[in-house]
Amino acid sequence: MPTDPRREPDIIAVVSTDVVGSRRITDRKTFATTMRATVGRLNKLFAPALAEPFVYAAGDSIEGALIDPAQAPLCLSVMREALAPMHLRAGIGVGPIQQISEVGIVSGDAFEIAHQALKLASHDHGLTYYLGTGAAGDILLSAICRLVDPLILARTPKQWEAISAYRSLGHQREVAAHLGVTRQSIGDRLNAGHYRASEEADAAIATFLSHISAGKSSVS
Repeated sequence: MPTDPRREPDIIAVVSTDVVGSRRITDRKTFATTMRATVGRLNKLFAPALAEPFVYAAGDSIEGALIDPAQAPLCLSVMREALAPMHLRAGIGVGPIQQISEVGIVSGDAFEIAHQALKLASHDHGLTYYLGTGAAGDILLSAICRLVDPLILARTPKQWEAISAYRSLGHQREVAAHLGVTRQSIGDRLNAGHYRASEEADAAIATFLSHISAGKSSVS
């Protein structure tokens, strides 16, 4: 899970999200409970990497900020697994902090960038959009997301269930025992859900963001 970068957050990543089609959800009480539980899990799992805790707001939105931008892909995957089979659209903004108070971040370019990224993701009918890494970096990350987003959209509830359990338990045999199915069934669900491809994409994006963050911090 997240690492503790042990540095002042000159550059942060803001993760701004909304649930696709949330207005069509009729059981608003259960929906709100699920969203709040997801926020609680994120704030617990990513506590060492938080610049600003995740919050549930505006009916269908979850937003928070990470000290280490490289944690954003993992954070987003954990969020999506917690909310599946609902689809989560996300804009990730990478940028400097403008002002910090004793209670947290007051403002920062990364928040505005993330909101713009979320609008672009919606405009493109995609799920994920990164902004703030530079022109070439934004193009590269957008290309990766355009390839991976359709794989995420195509996942079934059972594939999401297997993927989430596998992230928590780490072994197909344990997941099979937990879900009461065969190990072969778990392997088939992970493969059909393109788990490996999405994890490799997350790792590639995280590596890129790590270099971007280090470069910007060294200049500042």
